[in-house]
Amino acid sequence: MNKQTITFTTASDGSAAETGHNAIGKLYAVEYQPGTTATGATITLTCEGAGSKPLLTKASAGTSVAWFYPRDLQHAVADGAALTGTAGGDRTLPILSGMLKVTVASGGDTKTGKVIFYYEG
Repeated sequence: MNKQTITFTTASDGSAAETGHNAIGKLYAVEYQPGTTATGATITLTCEGAGSKPLLTKASAGTSVAWFYPRDLQHAVADGAALTGTAGGDRTLPILSGMLKVTVASGGDTKTGKVIFYYEG
């Protein structure tokens, strides 16, 4: 299991954008440690490679440590547009191939926190 921590500090408008290191593998879990970040903050996690792959968006993330387990829906073999499950259906670990990124909105003036990515690779 690999671990990558991205620490952020918000600007006066409550925003932050921090990019980590390259990660290749499957995302298992994310630990959000808000530190002093405002309760109404929205965190958006992506993997930046050839494109931008969304991993997780959490509005009003709160002020307590929280764990998230992002998952992707699987596609059918015969029809790439068809999903094999819907709500509660088949899920798979998201593939990572690029730089991990944390974006914060409405996080408060000059607040700090961090996100820890746990992935197999």
